[in-house]
Amino acid sequence: MNVPDTQRNGKKNNVRFRVTIVGCGIGGLTLAATISKFTIEQDGIIEVDMYESKSEVSVIGAGVGIWKRSWQVLQDLGFEEELVKREVKVPVDGESRGPIFRKSDQPTPGYDFHDHVMPYGPLGLHRPTLLEILQSKLSANCTIHTSKALVSYTVHAGDNDSGITLHFADNTTAEADILIGADGVYSATRQTMFSGLAEETGNKEYAQYARAEYSGTLAYRGPVPTEKLKEKYPQHIVLNRPKAWCGKSQHVITHPLGPYIGIILYMYRPDLSSPHLARFQNQSVIPSSRDEVLALCEGWEPELREVLECIDPDPSKVSCWVIHRVKPLPFCVLGNVGLIGDAAHAMLPHQGVGGGQAIEDAHLLGRLLTHPKAAVSSPSSPSTLPIILKLYETFRLPAAQKAAEASYDNGLMYEFNYPGLVFGDSQADPNSRGPTPDELKVLGERIGESFTWLKEGDVEGDWQKNGGRVGEDVIVAIFKRPAYDRKKRKKREGLNHRTGLYI
Repeated sequence: MNVPDTQRNGKKNNVRFRVTIVGCGIGGLTLAATISKFTIEQDGIIEVDMYESKSEVSVIGAGVGIWKRSWQVLQDLGFEEELVKREVKVPVDGESRGPIFRKSDQPTPGYDFHDHVMPYGPLGLHRPTLLEILQSKLSANCTIHTSKALVSYTVHAGDNDSGITLHFADNTTAEADILIGADGVYSATRQTMFSGLAEETGNKEYAQYARAEYSGTLAYRGPVPTEKLKEKYPQHIVLNRPKAWCGKSQHVITHPLGPYIGIILYMYRPDLSSPHLARFQNQSVIPSSRDEVLALCEGWEPELREVLECIDPDPSKVSCWVIHRVKPLPFCVLGNVGLIGDAAHAMLPHQGVGGGQAIEDAHLLGRLLTHPKAAVSSPSSPSTLPIILKLYETFRLPAAQKAAEASYDNGLMYEFNYPGLVFGDSQADPNSRGPTPDELKVLGERIGESFTWLKEGDVEGDWQKNGGRVGEDVIVAIFKRPAYDRKKRKKREGLNHRTGLYI
């Protein structure tokens, strides 16, 4: 949805401040939609400019798991009515059936060890549908600019406030009062923030947060045509329920999706010198093949291999992804610059909560930015925007990092690598290897417990509790500041024009 600048003409004199969002994915669009909904125009317009590096808003990626809290956010933005119109089943409170976990890394038939009951009936939302609805919620004060890849930003101080200049790959620039990096795991916003800090403070520890790190996990994706599998194996167990086929240091997820069965093979390969990684050559996705996936599951149970043999043989349909993540950041806000979603806390996909965490970040930040106390500086008072952004960080960063840790732990459990669950090597069956049935029973219980937090949540209640702090926290923070004289402070301390950090 590209909103022409002309739609905003005549309202410039009533602009409170300008928010620039880098990235038009789930987090960026949710933030713009939230600002659009909660802005009270008589208090002043919040102009939103969104910059997308691609030529259009991308829909690449898997479906998005919508759990209780993220569904409450989407309901707040009017999604329920939109999904009903599209005949999409919406989430429900109460338990629902999840995948069946099965030990499969053996040439003899495997066995189920955990029938997963999810504490909440989540929605698996088609990514293009999610992004389309979010775009429909943007106001006339939001503009999307495509083919704009951020390279870096600089912060500069004026007499009234600190401004931000964005520098793009096409040698153009843009200005903003607030910059929000929603630009994913390879975020240029995060890179500028932390590499700049490392350079200007002399603390090289900051540099480790600038770039994403290899998570130790590769993911192979490919579809199995449902009719092809039915023709060969009409009673196959993958046709009706998701399955998690578990083994040492890798696992396979199969999920029936109507015309095809979705297949993802996750492999834990932490060695950076592995030949599996050498092929990527700075790419995050490379082509793969059915034969490669089959070779990686050599020696696994027959029922799994039957499914893998039916993967679409078209090489363009099978791919291998290197999964990166973001180290737990010490902060995700610096001055008037903030990070949300994967830019702040990219995580492994083993609980299906990464998209939901971006939605929660964006919703809370959007509501804070539309709060009446959010304002740029005036001759009589300093800007409250850095305080508003820090409140967002306080409320959201620890929660999102906890979700990332839970997702990482789940991957270890699915692949029999979780610390403290030491599995025996001796088995009665010489063809079997790994944990015993009793050990797997304990593991299954642990997996079930790991999802219980996803049934909790009261987004509106949290806002009523935390949103009320905004006025109090802003006032306290302002009175704790040194005397407000930006010119003297600039001269006395010096402002780092790259990061906005006073030194």
